[in-house]
Amino acid sequence: MENRRERKKQDTRQKIVKIGMYFFRKQGFDSTTMEQIAEEVDISKATLYNYFPFKESIISDYWQSNIKEFKFQILEMIQLLPDTRSRVQKTFTKAAAELFKSKEDIYKIYLSYWLRNLNNPSVNERLRSGFEDIFTMIIKLGQHAGDIRKDMSFELLVKHLEILFLTVCINWLSDPKLFPLEATLTHTVSLFIEGAGIGSRKSKLKIEGEGSAQGRLL
Repeated sequence: MENRRERKKQDTRQKIVKIGMYFFRKQGFDSTTMEQIAEEVDISKATLYNYFPFKESIISDYWQSNIKEFKFQILEMIQLLPDTRSRVQKTFTKAAAELFKSKEDIYKIYLSYWLRNLNNPSVNERLRSGFEDIFTMIIKLGQHAGDIRKDMSFELLVKHLEILFLTVCINWLSDPKLFPLEATLTHTVSLFIEGAGIGSRKSKLKIEGEGSAQGRLL
């Protein structure tokens, strides 16, 4: 009986999201009411609010289901790539192509809802996108391979990568001409891997140059 009730609840939840997304696409998010959704799903408004207290929470559930599918794909792919740079680049570019650009309006609503609840732990935990798990895997693989430093907190490195990624998305949504998504993501990968200081860049170029010179002498 308990399993049957849980399945019924899950079926109802999925139906709400399906109907809600249909209305959002057909007539727009702002023009859609919770009353419309409840009537179409054939449940009371009170029941609908038990599942989703706001229209934005329906968007959030839909977005998270998309991220869940994406996460399983990308976690398999990045383990086959040779280094941290290629793993981050693959994650960023695949997300841009398959999620953000194809569902830009949906992502705007989700991101706005997430930012409004950033300081509300009970809500914020439910709004986790799933990208955190991807970034965690990337840092773990990088530290194991030796191309990510180990003298910094693991959690801090994951959070830095997450914040860089989020900043790119916010900038792109606010001004796509100034911050084109793919180009900005690529620059962000370099920023994370190499840093912003010219000293580290010069040192790298110097080492590469010395290596080339030694090769010519040999």
